[in-house]
Amino acid sequence: MADNRVAGTLFVDMKYIYLYHKLGFREEATDIYTKKYPDVKISIESEKQFFTFVGNDCPLTAHHDFVTLELLDLLLEKGYSPSEIHLESEGIILTGPVTLHFRTLAWGREYNNWTSENKPSPGQVFYTSQLSGGLIDRAYIANLDGITTSTGLFDHDAPYDFRPLSVTELEGIPPEFIVESTVLVAYKGTDEHVEIPVGITKIESGAFWNNCSIRSVILPDTVKIIGGDAFVYCESLESVNIPPSVYDIGDDPFAGCPKLVVINCSRNFINDKGVLFTSDRTRLIHYQPSLEAELYIIPDSVEWIGKHSFYNCNNLRKVIIGPKVDYIGNNPFSDCHHIVLENRSPNYVYTDGALMDRNCTTILHYSHGRDEDDYIMPDSVRTIGRNSFWNCKRIRRIVLGKNLRQIGYNPFANCSNLSIFSNSPNYVVRDSILYDKDVRETVCCTDVRAKEPVTLPNTVENIGRNSFAGCVSLKEISIPDSVNTISRGAFSHCESLKKVHVPDNVEIIEKWAFSYCFALEEISISRNTKVAKDTFTGSTKVKVITR
Repeated sequence: MADNRVAGTLFVDMKYIYLYHKLGFREEATDIYTKKYPDVKISIESEKQFFTFVGNDCPLTAHHDFVTLELLDLLLEKGYSPSEIHLESEGIILTGPVTLHFRTLAWGREYNNWTSENKPSPGQVFYTSQLSGGLIDRAYIANLDGITTSTGLFDHDAPYDFRPLSVTELEGIPPEFIVESTVLVAYKGTDEHVEIPVGITKIESGAFWNNCSIRSVILPDTVKIIGGDAFVYCESLESVNIPPSVYDIGDDPFAGCPKLVVINCSRNFINDKGVLFTSDRTRLIHYQPSLEAELYIIPDSVEWIGKHSFYNCNNLRKVIIGPKVDYIGNNPFSDCHHIVLENRSPNYVYTDGALMDRNCTTILHYSHGRDEDDYIMPDSVRTIGRNSFWNCKRIRRIVLGKNLRQIGYNPFANCSNLSIFSNSPNYVVRDSILYDKDVRETVCCTDVRAKEPVTLPNTVENIGRNSFAGCVSLKEISIPDSVNTISRGAFSHCESLKKVHVPDNVEIIEKWAFSYCFALEEISISRNTKVAKDTFTGSTKVKVITR
């Protein structure tokens, strides 16, 4: 019988599976994740959407529930006793010599709205967190003895050394460095050789995203954290150092840097002939694309293969996955045009070019080097992972299995020769375009279909993330009045698109929605439509007409 639970339900969101692993949980049985602390064990029932703590079942049905789980883990890791931690519907109460009431809130709008309208009373903390670029970001406002602070609360282990710390603000920072407190959020300069100012403690995720001017970057010894994707797509970058002070690195910060050689000076990491690992060699972070080897055997010590860690490594013909690997991030082998895999881990199955979890319920990667040009998905598959078929131009036909219930972000983007067929009740194909079952969201239009003008049905409310990405032949798109959202990257690299009319009902156009549309000359948008930053990155000809 088909499983009709669908995308948008948090329990099938791969981001939260990633969070479990990031916190140190491991899959003990199918869809059951556990972690042992000195005095307690937490068990997560992913399918049933709850976790168990000291005999109590706690929901995992809303975003703030995952914030509560993350905060609970943080307190236990800091050494607080389970008897001092009390879960309630709004968050956590920590008791003892000091009592703190934590109200957990979803990252972004919920937290921002709440903190703009409310102030914490003495002993109260407004807390939020998110997983971003492979690292956990935290924000909070705490009232400690009448003093309001957003720093220092977790800088000490148990017991109860809570005190506010002064916030450091750097001075004299050149304007091309966008800095918040001591975090480098973005670099907007065009220098070939960049020296990060002393005092910067973190390079934020995406800080140098797609900066093709830089050739070398020097990080000071004050940097402690390098965020995921920090230098992604910096195609001219040849040299970056990891200072001794760095203790954490997010998802491959160096993906898409074909010329880069990483110079590691931190004891927390090892650069073994161009392959970057954590010091214990359990996590593989980055494989240098310029390495000439055609075969790479992942060491037996590796348990974690990071997101995009082999991105665009086109000299590789074969990678062998080691026997201890139990977590694989967002398609580590994307854009490896010749690659096939050999799997030696009991936690995964590799068959017909697809790498899946051990139960064959999630597709993590499809190999570009597979000889066949069609793929019939097993009916066991419930989830197609993010970017799993990304840029696979060889594949011409995919048949979706009958139990498929979730498709992650843009798995078929840039699959220019692909046609999709569906046996799933959760996804339908109309006029050769893939939609959700109610035809409210576009999931994928490939370039094969885009060669002819596209008129979307008037049931569509969301043009899905990257759903038209790489449709280089798309010249005409008719967007109906029913649409309220044009999602992130929706029309990126639609290089023949010249003119677009965005209906009045569209509330938001998200980041990179029309990026690298080189031929785009005119787009008409209502003055009431919110247009995100970087919506038109690389679309240098476009004239935005506001009506």
